[in-house]
Amino acid sequence: MVATIGSVKLVNTNESETSPFTVTDNPVETGSPVSDHVQRETKTLEISGFLLGSSVEKDYATLKDYAEKGTIVTFKGRVYFKNVLISNLSKSYNTIKNGFEITVSLRELRRASTPWVRKKKKSSGKKQSSKTKKAVGTYITVKKGDCYWKWWKRYGTSIAQLRKWNKWPDRRIPIGKRARVK
Repeated sequence: MVATIGSVKLVNTNESETSPFTVTDNPVETGSPVSDHVQRETKTLEISGFLLGSSVEKDYATLKDYAEKGTIVTFKGRVYFKNVLISNLSKSYNTIKNGFEITVSLRELRRASTPWVRKKKKSSGKKQSSKTKKAVGTYITVKKGDCYWKWWKRYGTSIAQLRKWNKWPDRRIPIGKRARVK
């Protein structure tokens, strides 16, 4: 069966999925909920197969690059795994002339969600139409105590973008100058 890991195609011969759980080693009182003492761990998918064709070295280098950089990939094979990272990669030179055998371990990436939600700004009434052209971006005059972080919180523009637009060191933002914030 042909499968893909990110942009790399391989002929897979085996897929093995593991869903581990940590169960308490301590005694649990009779009548206590056991579910409070069980924790799901990260799923792992082990794939064995072959990289074949004229681009095998390039494909293997791509997989190695995914692993080294921590690139989040999707696996499409007998099962579908999205948001996974390569945790192990090995190759074996057998009697195959146009490729080699590989084994890849993929681990599920579990992301935490946050309860923090950005508040929407309330509209102050009717929009006024203007016949003049609007200036590109929003500018403010720098006051004492202003910093990129405060502007990020107030206007929602990333700190990296604010630094790029204004080109001032973080601790030397000149008071009284015009700064682009949006």
